[in-house]
Amino acid sequence: MATSVIEICNNALLDLGEDVIMSLGDESKAAGLCNQRWPAVRDAVLRAHPWNCAMTQAELAAGAAAPLWKWEFKYNLPTDFLRIVKVVDGGGQDINDWEIQGGIILCNEDAPIFISYVRRETDPKKYDALLDEALSARMSAALAYPLSGSTSLAQAYWDVYTQKLSEARGVDAREGVPESVTPTSWLAAKHGRGR
Repeated sequence: MATSVIEICNNALLDLGEDVIMSLGDESKAAGLCNQRWPAVRDAVLRAHPWNCAMTQAELAAGAAAPLWKWEFKYNLPTDFLRIVKVVDGGGQDINDWEIQGGIILCNEDAPIFISYVRRETDPKKYDALLDEALSARMSAALAYPLSGSTSLAQAYWDVYTQKLSEARGVDAREGVPESVTPTSWLAAKHGRGR
């Protein structure tokens, strides 16, 4: 498993036949590209699947003002939010009718609501080894054309990325049942929804 962003980027650079970097602040073209591309690549790969290492839950309180139309309530999403996996009410019942607009989830369910979501996990030490490989492959695909000028090389690494992503998703999905977002019974009781 990778211990740093530099290690993931260097794996991508080595796959492309490039020299490694010591930091994202190096004065090389490769370091500049890694520094510029890493956040978007990380977020895209994390958003592509509900990775066990990036899953979390949150209780959301309704905003003070109601949405202008269609929906009764709006809830601000957490700042580390990348993808909703599940939304439930205070009693643990699924909320199926909702939408996201500009960092806000809109629905007709009164507060509180609970979400299970993929967060922006920035610590590579928490990534699974196969997720590391998928991230390195996606970085290789993103860096291939700017470093080599070859669209065929970029496409070849995109194909490698899709294969590694598929393998990582399969293993991750078999490592347990996704977390339940059912609130604890004391919380349900607190909100008048005993079980």
